[in-house]
Amino acid sequence: MKLSLNKTQNIAKLKQNFLNDGFVKLENALSNDSASLIHANITKQEQWNLVFRNNAIHQDLNSLDVEGWHGEDKNNLTELVHKQAEQAFQYFYETIPIYDIYYDKLMPEHFFNDIVKFLNSEEVLNFFRAILAAPEITFLDAQITRFKAGHFLNRHNDDVNGKNRVAAFVINLSKDWRVVWGGALHILNKDLTIEKSFVPSFNEINIFKVPVEHLVGYVSPFANGHRLSITGWLRSGENPKKL
Repeated sequence: MKLSLNKTQNIAKLKQNFLNDGFVKLENALSNDSASLIHANITKQEQWNLVFRNNAIHQDLNSLDVEGWHGEDKNNLTELVHKQAEQAFQYFYETIPIYDIYYDKLMPEHFFNDIVKFLNSEEVLNFFRAILAAPEITFLDAQITRFKAGHFLNRHNDDVNGKNRVAAFVINLSKDWRVVWGGALHILNKDLTIEKSFVPSFNEINIFKVPVEHLVGYVSPFANGHRLSITGWLRSGENPKKL
């Protein structure tokens, strides 16, 4: 099945909302079949990268390996992450780097490649260009993310020198998420108070301009669901990984 957008969106209204607020929510963004197919393929994936920072250096661990650790080792990792989160930018969640998987040919013929090709199709890029009034967008990069109980992403603004990020996006793929589980995307004001919160949902895209301060709230220890999404950035300039 070919992945596709929901073509009933009111582009003019979405564009105005983004121009007014610097962020916008697109409900029922993909066709129902496309959202369900992507969700089904993501949920059957067993191995993920567990990511965090240690002394400001990004770390990747095999999630299946970590699941096999003794309880003390898991507790030590959590303590390290929490301690460094007190004074510095920190994150703790699982990811699949589908942008790298596609362009570095790490998993040929896998469905993840179809997601990247779809998101970088002219149809999708033109859709985002129109909503953001940003014809300079040339490509997007993306990762699949999974936030489980105890995961979080601290405050940051996505402004990285040389990345040419025009806007960030989150394609929400969480089914039956409960507000009390946390994990909301919080967009912050200049005084670092919450301006807008997006609760995890299914088949909804959140887009916000770069740079803007934001975070993903801590997922409660009693959450028994997974916050699933495809996240990334709409970028200008040449794609450094273009085939």
